[in-house]
Amino acid sequence: MATRTFPVTNYTITIGYESSGGSGGDRTRAYVVCFGDDGHRFVIYFGAPGSQLAAPRYTPTAKFGSINVSITEMANYVDVLRNEKPVYAYLNSDRPEWNNLSTSLEPVGEQEG
Repeated sequence: MATRTFPVTNYTITIGYESSGGSGGDRTRAYVVCFGDDGHRFVIYFGAPGSQLAAPRYTPTAKFGSINVSITEMANYVDVLRNEKPVYAYLNSDRPEWNNLSTSLEPVGEQEG
């Protein structure tokens, strides 16, 4: 089993109509690429309403992981990337359904500044 957690240092957002691009998912409307300083990438593909979502994956040798979620979830992911610090990407080759973004431990009631 290969797992990797890395700090997200940069990200890009791409939004379009519906493309056949993406991690095997048809009708991808947008995607966010999270970059780590060590060359790892975690891509979150956002599928059009009603489209079949491809399975998540992580390929350690390529330093590439992905998940596919509904476009209705895009604001949640972008909000975390824009408003939280630090943000980490977690990738798991045996359980890619566990791939995710997370924050560090924060005190209750902390005001974002």
